[in-house]
Amino acid sequence: MKQILLSVIGFVITFSSLGQGEGSVFTSTGRGVSTTFATDYQALGINPANLAWSQEFKGKRFAIGFLETGFSLSSPILNNPVVNESRAIPFNFKFDKGANYSDFQEFSKDIQEGFKLNVDARLFGVALTTKRGGFAFTVTERYGMSVGLSKDFADIATFGFGAPYFDSLAYEQGGNVYRINNSPSTYDSLQKNTSVQIIAGTSNNPKTVPQLMEGTRIKVSWIREFNFGFGTQLIKNEKWGLYAGIGVKYLQGMALIDMTASNNNFNGFMSYSPSFDNSNGPGLFTSGNFRAKLPKAAGSGYGIDLGVNIKALKRIKIGIAVNDIGSITWKKNTYSVTADTFLRKFEVGGFYRDSSSIQSNSGGATFDSILNNLVNIESGNFERKVTLPSQLRMGASIQFGKILEVGGEIITPLNDKPGNFVTSIYSVGADLKLGPFIFSSGLVMQNNEILRVPVGVVIAPMKGTYELGISTRDLRSYIKFKDSENPMFSTAFGFLRFRF
Repeated sequence: MKQILLSVIGFVITFSSLGQGEGSVFTSTGRGVSTTFATDYQALGINPANLAWSQEFKGKRFAIGFLETGFSLSSPILNNPVVNESRAIPFNFKFDKGANYSDFQEFSKDIQEGFKLNVDARLFGVALTTKRGGFAFTVTERYGMSVGLSKDFADIATFGFGAPYFDSLAYEQGGNVYRINNSPSTYDSLQKNTSVQIIAGTSNNPKTVPQLMEGTRIKVSWIREFNFGFGTQLIKNEKWGLYAGIGVKYLQGMALIDMTASNNNFNGFMSYSPSFDNSNGPGLFTSGNFRAKLPKAAGSGYGIDLGVNIKALKRIKIGIAVNDIGSITWKKNTYSVTADTFLRKFEVGGFYRDSSSIQSNSGGATFDSILNNLVNIESGNFERKVTLPSQLRMGASIQFGKILEVGGEIITPLNDKPGNFVTSIYSVGADLKLGPFIFSSGLVMQNNEILRVPVGVVIAPMKGTYELGISTRDLRSYIKFKDSENPMFSTAFGFLRFRF
C-alpha cells in the first residue's frame, strides 16, 4: 500500500507555491486582480461582500454558469534541456537519452525549485440580486499541489545511487560484486558499460533522512466545495456605502498530502478517497492516466469566508476578505509518514539511469519508488482535523468612466496548509471595456519580482445576457518559453455564463 497518493507526485514531478488568487473566475484571470472586480456567484471564494453590489448590467438580477475552469502549472523543469519530448497530456515527458551526468545537474536544481499545479473547476454557479442583498451558490472542485525538494533529495531523485551524497558505488560484473569510489565520470563510465549492473550507492558519512530532506515540502490538496453566500448593504449615503458578506461552505476532502522536513524533523500525513483504491495500485493517477470521475470523499468539514467593502464617490472600491476559515476532518484511508533512520545504502537508480521516462512501468525509478525508499508510510485507523489554507486579501480599484477600471490587491497566506500560497502575492491590473469586449491585463509580483503578466479577453454580447472568455495567467511564458526561468502553462475559460 506504499504507492497510495504518491502516484500523484509521479504524475507531475516530470514538470512542474503558486495558488490561484482568482480560482476559476475567468473574467478576473486576465487582469490578476479580483477582490473588488468579481461579481455575482464569481465573488464566492474571493469576497462575498461583492454580492451586495447592484448588478453590473441593468435589469439583470439573475446569473448562472457552468464548467468555468482555471488551470496553472509552473516549474523550471518545463523547459529543462534534458526534457526533450512531451508525448501527451498529462505531460508524460521523456528525457534526452544522450544526456550525461553533467547535463542532469541542472535538472536536479530545477527539482529543488519544484513545481506548482492548481486546478479549479466550478461545476455550477448561480446568483440572485434582490433589494435585500445578493444570494449565490456554487459547486467547485479545487486541486492544488506544491512540491520542492532539498538538494540531497533532488540529487537522489535525479541520480539515484549515483548522487553526490553517496561516496561509493556497488556494481555487479561477471557474477562478482565490486565497489568503486563514486564520481560523475565513474558513474557515466559504468552506465555505458553493458557488462556492468550498478546495484547500490553507499555513504560513509550518512545523514538521517530528515537531515537530507531539510527544506523539502510536498503538499497536495483536493477539495470539493459547496459554497452558499450572502451579501448586503449596511450603510449608504450620497458619497459612500458599506457592504458586508459571508460565504458558508460544506467541504468534501478528496485527497491530502502534507509532508515537510524542517529543523531535523520530518512530518507527514496522507488521506485519499476510497475511489482511488484498486487492484492496479491506489492513487489519483495510474501510469500517468487520469481517471476522470468524481470520487467519494475521504473527509468532510466546513469553512467560512468573510468580506467587507466600501464604495466611495461612485468610483472607488475598497475590499477586505478572509477566506477559508475552517477545517476538514480526514477519516478514510489515513496514513502517517515518518522518517528517522540514517541513509547509508540506496538501491534505486534515479531518473538519470531510468531515462526512458520518470513514469516508467518497466520497474525503473519513479518518484514513488524513490520516496518509498526514504520514508515509512503506515496506515492507521485514525482521524485528523486539518485547517484550511486561510488567506487574507485586500484590494482597491477606481473607475474612469464606463470604459476603464484599474485596481490592485494583496493576497497573504495565513498558514502553510496544502493549497495555500508560499508568500504574499501583489497584483495590479485593469479592464478596458469597448462595447461587448472587455480586454484585461496586469502584473503579478512576488518576493520583489514580476512573477507573471496575465492577459485575457471577455465577450459579453446581447447587453451582457451571455458571457464567454479566455485568459492566461502569464503571457510571457508562451512568448519566451525557452528563455523563461520558471515558465507557466496556464489558462482560464468559461463559455456557459448567462445573465437574465
